[in-house]
Amino acid sequence: MMSGDNLSLWNDTSTKSAIVGYVHAVTDPNNTKFVPEVERVATFDNDGTLWLEKPLYMQLHHLIRQIGIVAASNPAVRIKQPFKAVYENDQAWFKEAAAEVSKGDLTKAMSIVAGAAEAFEGMMIEKFNANAYDFLTDTRDARFNVPYKQLTYKPMVELIHYLQKNGFAVYITSGGGRDFMRSVSEEIYNIPRQNVIGSDIEYEYKIDSQGKAQVVRTTKVEQPIDNESGKPIHIGRTISRRPIFAAGNSDGDIEMLQYTKSHTGLSLGMLVHHDDADREYAYDEGAEQALEQALGNGWVIVSMKNDWKQIF
Repeated sequence: MMSGDNLSLWNDTSTKSAIVGYVHAVTDPNNTKFVPEVERVATFDNDGTLWLEKPLYMQLHHLIRQIGIVAASNPAVRIKQPFKAVYENDQAWFKEAAAEVSKGDLTKAMSIVAGAAEAFEGMMIEKFNANAYDFLTDTRDARFNVPYKQLTYKPMVELIHYLQKNGFAVYITSGGGRDFMRSVSEEIYNIPRQNVIGSDIEYEYKIDSQGKAQVVRTTKVEQPIDNESGKPIHIGRTISRRPIFAAGNSDGDIEMLQYTKSHTGLSLGMLVHHDDADREYAYDEGAEQALEQALGNGWVIVSMKNDWKQIF
């Protein structure tokens, strides 16, 4: 039976009612829509769904920082992008990259990923996780003046806990880097590292100079990346169950929401709408198609402005 509080950080709107009503239906053994606990899988996008993605994706900032460290010490790499743009602090190049990402063009973003893969090549997985954790703990957002890892959307974190209390296995499935998110997922979301799905580079096994076995980063990016049609692929091969609940915020989440909607039983798809310029940001760029499809597909649109009592 349903347990836990009824989303205290959410205003009493139709959105909250839809979530609570859905959870009640799938957890009540006497309801015809009941779903056994083993099949209660929920998947959440991360950037823009669970934490801040403006003005620059946190992970891109992390990757750029490492690229800058390498560019500062190795003049030979400065003739190619993205090392050149980072070393020269070419803000126009980065603004173009951000604008292209919002329109679904990942060309420059993937060049940053490739550059960072080169910059992090050979780093042990444990060292990378520690590096990412320190970055998210120590780097402060320019607008909100708090460490990045504090910029989670509190109503969404509450929703994760609410689902977990009601027997859902909750996963993150993001276009962002898997191990970057894993470094803090347990601390900020109560989501185990093994429940974090994302894009990343490939790893290799090696014996280090001290004779110890290690898993280290390579420069090869795993395919497909965990975005658009790649999300259901990653979900299927990692979880081996179709989600019955999914939440995203952009066009890159459409296929995940469609995959969830195609569940034979009762499902719920959710789209977080950034419409609160005062408390966060207001933008539709990169979510136009998802917003257009939401009503026809029965996805719940979450208004940051109207549905949440607080954001951070």
